[in-house]
Amino acid sequence: MGDKYVATVRFHTEGVEAELYGRIMEGKKEAGLSVPDYIKQILKEYFENKDREDSRNEWLEQFGREITGIVERVVRNCISGGNVNAMGTGTALMADTEEADNLEEAGLPEQSEEIPEGALDFLDGME
Repeated sequence: MGDKYVATVRFHTEGVEAELYGRIMEGKKEAGLSVPDYIKQILKEYFENKDREDSRNEWLEQFGREITGIVERVVRNCISGGNVNAMGTGTALMADTEEADNLEEAGLPEQSEEIPEGALDFLDGME
């Protein structure tokens, strides 16, 4: 064998393992590969997909943390009476011009300096 690693896989002749073995045999025929080469291909694709998924999940977690921070700053700024547009995010998040008129029509509560209990609970699920 020289400089090669060897892995042996055994399958039961009944049940899920027998079905898996059958799928491997069908797949290797379709791919035109030997069983070892076909299994190596399957494992390579599996780990490449896993690495991509891990990278995607890491990005989503980072994005979630950033969004949580932005939402928290916006809510705190709104509660303290600040201008949301002046938050330095580069994007206008609310228009101040008609906001006062719209608040009464929407039936929203009056402005307060405190965050209502439970108002930011949804942020806990984003971490």
